[in-house]
Amino acid sequence: MKQGALLQIYLLSIILLHCFCGCENQSYPQTLISADSLSSVNPDSAIAILTAMKERIAAENKQTQMYYQLICLKAKDKAYITHTSDNSILQILKYYEQKEEKKHLPEAYYYAGRVYRDLGDTPQALDYYQKALDVSQSSKDYKLISRIYSQMGTLYLYQRVYNEALSVFKKSYNYDILSNDSIGQIYSLRDIGRTFTGYNNADSSLFYYENAYKQAREIKNKHLTTIISGELASLYTQLGMYSQAEEAIRISMQAKEKRNLASRISTIADLYFKMNNQDSAYYYYHKLLEFDNYYTKQGGYEGLSNICKQNHLYKEALDYVDLYLAYTDSIKKQTDTETIRKMQSLYNYQLKEKENQKLKDINAKQEAKVIGLIFILILSITSFLLYSQYTKRKREQKKEQQRRLQEIKERQY
Repeated sequence: MKQGALLQIYLLSIILLHCFCGCENQSYPQTLISADSLSSVNPDSAIAILTAMKERIAAENKQTQMYYQLICLKAKDKAYITHTSDNSILQILKYYEQKEEKKHLPEAYYYAGRVYRDLGDTPQALDYYQKALDVSQSSKDYKLISRIYSQMGTLYLYQRVYNEALSVFKKSYNYDILSNDSIGQIYSLRDIGRTFTGYNNADSSLFYYENAYKQAREIKNKHLTTIISGELASLYTQLGMYSQAEEAIRISMQAKEKRNLASRISTIADLYFKMNNQDSAYYYYHKLLEFDNYYTKQGGYEGLSNICKQNHLYKEALDYVDLYLAYTDSIKKQTDTETIRKMQSLYNYQLKEKENQKLKDINAKQEAKVIGLIFILILSITSFLLYSQYTKRKREQKKEQQRRLQEIKERQY
């Protein structure tokens, strides 16, 4: 209750602050500016405000309408609403790319990357993140730059390109330090730890995870503490540090959100299995079957088959193995489809880049022709002027000679 009251006071403070101090943004409606601020801390409230002002925005100028679309995209992204189309972001990009004032362009490119990530087009997403960095070279918005590097790192991590992931996650961490963003630093440390896990470098992974956990405890952020401890518990289990794993999993299970519940239960099941606590392991492996996720079910059936084998229950073990193999086959089909889709995305991206290069080459040739024609025209005009001056001087010289001859003749007579 106390936290809810504090949040309300915080949100009200943001709105009041913008009402009294938002002089530099006076070209936008004050409610829209407030919605922008709310989108980072309370995206659901921001979405409610944006929905309420939708009809009014239609009467506003183009600048306000585009800003409204950008904030709508931002709020939905912050609320973890999956982007299903690129129609809106393409309109936003077209507008901000053509504007002389580029204030919102880095953020527009960033959310273009987020859209294409959700659409499964990794090459296009990375391209837009790079564009966001390119136009942010003189920017002091270090938090945005950190998020750009972080998103690039996540995509590299999914592709298992660990060297690139590690490089950009470290850059993200450096910008978190520049912006004094303690929460961003914790996420970056966690991401670096994840990358070292991909490298199978347990010592480095443990170092970064434990640093992330320590910082989360220092700033008393319970949400981050539970997130980090859940991943740390998995690492402790892999390293055979079972007492530390038990403590970490106890803390992680205090999390209110259910988004990562399956992974936490999977860690508990694996921990109890390795500690030879088969009753508890059996219970938690069974819990994994309740989730609507192929990977979770696969892990659950694999764990149950291992327990049955240890207890010489070979018929039950075979039944679980059959179910494990069935989900393994489903995952393979899903992975194959995903691989084909990624290859198609890469092909489409390369095709688009090829077309863009072709257009650039055509434009370059046309520009060369225009420059050549202008040069010929200038040369022609210059030649004409020089010839005109030459003939004029010749005429004047001839007239002068005739005048002198005439004077000589007159003197003779």
